[in-house]
Amino acid sequence: MAPKAKYRWTLAGKLYVAAEKAVIGGALKKTLDSREHYNIKLIFDYLFFHILLIVPTLFITLYYQHTRQLLLYPFFLAMCLAGMAMLKMRAPVRATGTVAALTTLTFAMLSSFLNNLDISLNYAIPWVLSILFCYLTTNLAITLTLGSLLCGYLGLAAYVKAHQLVLVQMPGYSPEQVYNAAPALTALFILFIIIRVLGRHYNNIMILEQRRTLQRQKQHSALIRQNLTKQFMLVKGLSRSGKTKYLEGNLELLEACLTEIEKQCETAIDLLQQPHKVAEEENKKAPQ
Repeated sequence: MAPKAKYRWTLAGKLYVAAEKAVIGGALKKTLDSREHYNIKLIFDYLFFHILLIVPTLFITLYYQHTRQLLLYPFFLAMCLAGMAMLKMRAPVRATGTVAALTTLTFAMLSSFLNNLDISLNYAIPWVLSILFCYLTTNLAITLTLGSLLCGYLGLAAYVKAHQLVLVQMPGYSPEQVYNAAPALTALFILFIIIRVLGRHYNNIMILEQRRTLQRQKQHSALIRQNLTKQFMLVKGLSRSGKTKYLEGNLELLEACLTEIEKQCETAIDLLQQPHKVAEEENKKAPQ
């Protein structure tokens, strides 16, 4: 069983890598901005795993024979593929993120509407994740716009439920079916969207920050070595010059050489004791 399981995971990994290279491989190579780089990967993962989630949710819909819900899946799949196409054509990341967030948000809203405006956990999780994803990939204004859209829908659902209105008579899921489906759907969103997509995104950010910190440390160490090398070369030159002046009997110049050697040694000691201060001074002197 172990080799077969390993083969399946390897096959799934190969499928993901192949899809990633086909859709965003070119964009990742040409993107120099690290923030945009990881936002592209986040949008791809978000769309890719939502497409994968169609299979179990479609199975649940078929099992409970909710025929009206089936009409939404072609729309949802088409919008996800449109988002993939935007990534491949290197559309602006903000626009692509908006389309992806709006797709998942409206799909959950339409599903809720077809289920007699149900606002249970099955729909609340996709709504919250859509708003969070929108905030990560776009900006505050777009996020607030989508949030206002969601709040408007929730206000409509609350008004309809409070006044016991009937907008459209539809055979939605029964309470028992909703309760039975909630654990499975919640587990799928936790595993694929929260852990795999959002967790991987923040892991990539942490790795990037570690690389930046390591790069700054390397640059700082190189700067320290460069400055120390200069100091020691000056000391070496001054010591040779002082030796020559001593042999010539020129004590005044010898004293000047020794004084300068002492200054250079103090500078080297300060350099080792206050490396951050020296690095900041060098960065200020460096051309912008």
